[in-house]
Amino acid sequence: MQGRAGPDHQALARVVGDHLIVLHSAVRACAGYSRHDAPSIEMDGSSMARDTEHGRAVTAQLTRRHGTLEEAIESGAFALGVAGVSKGIRRQARAACEDYFYNRLSLTPGDELGGPEEIEEGLELMPDGMYRALEGIVELVVDGEYGELRAVSRDRLAIEDLRRRIEDDCPESLVLPPREIYRVEAITKSDDPQTPGWAYFLELWTETGPARLHIEGELEESGERYTATLDDILP
Repeated sequence: MQGRAGPDHQALARVVGDHLIVLHSAVRACAGYSRHDAPSIEMDGSSMARDTEHGRAVTAQLTRRHGTLEEAIESGAFALGVAGVSKGIRRQARAACEDYFYNRLSLTPGDELGGPEEIEEGLELMPDGMYRALEGIVELVVDGEYGELRAVSRDRLAIEDLRRRIEDDCPESLVLPPREIYRVEAITKSDDPQTPGWAYFLELWTETGPARLHIEGELEESGERYTATLDDILP
């Protein structure tokens, strides 16, 4: 199923940048998990703006327990309800999540979440130009430069929404990640001729490993230079 999520035409999708129905940070340590395969749904707006469909969903999701896989799936379904997604689509979303985690990954509802994460080794590093462009945005997040983050979002993200997400929703002491974290797995080439470039999905970092938050956005190439824009900061 594919399509945009709106009042009359929500649909499940699997595209980088869509709303992952189960919080990525809750389940990323599960054996076999891949954000590329996990069920997702397109939703309108930034996850940080509480007056948008996407914002209502993530705001609600952050209030729920994620101690077990069952709780994480239940939280995802609850959040879609708060966002106003129809019951029929919510049932499909829950069924897709249960099929993915329980059948495809052979996990169980009672599996506890939040365990140590294994960082895959040997993956190819992204080119230096891409790395430098993304490191610049990560540095703005780490330093709390919300005005500049708004600018690199092309003024789509509000300063107060950025501050709330980083300081209140998911407060952590963020640091610049090591160079080896900037790998090609974090970027996806666009197949839309109208919007050439790459989408990125990059974990933020703490002194002990991956942070709860990650950043999403786009990379555009101009000659040998890359420009990164910020679309959202999500758990």
